[in-house]
Amino acid sequence: MDIISNRTEMIFKFEKDDKISYSIGISRKKQDDTYENAYMPVRFKKDVNLENKTKIKIKSAWLDFYKIDKRVMWYIFINEFEEVKEEQNVWDSAKDIEIDSSELPFY
Repeated sequence: MDIISNRTEMIFKFEKDDKISYSIGISRKKQDDTYENAYMPVRFKKDVNLENKTKIKIKSAWLDFYKIDKRVMWYIFINEFEEVKEEQNVWDSAKDIEIDSSELPFY
């Protein structure tokens, strides 16, 4: 099963006993307009090292699994992705602009 996302996804990094693991945050809106969150493990190629809460767009990924004592452990293998840099809000850059009332087209 191939996975491609046109949304920005957040990757969470966990370090324990000198091992690094990653997960992706997934949320959905409930009928009462609140959100519930879940997390799914993800894996990357060996040379990938991301910081906690890195935002990415997935270009190529697939659902995969491994077994431990006949128990299936699901994860998403992210083969290709693009890191998303923080986008500046357009209104943040305009918040300090002052316009003289004589320049406004209102009477």
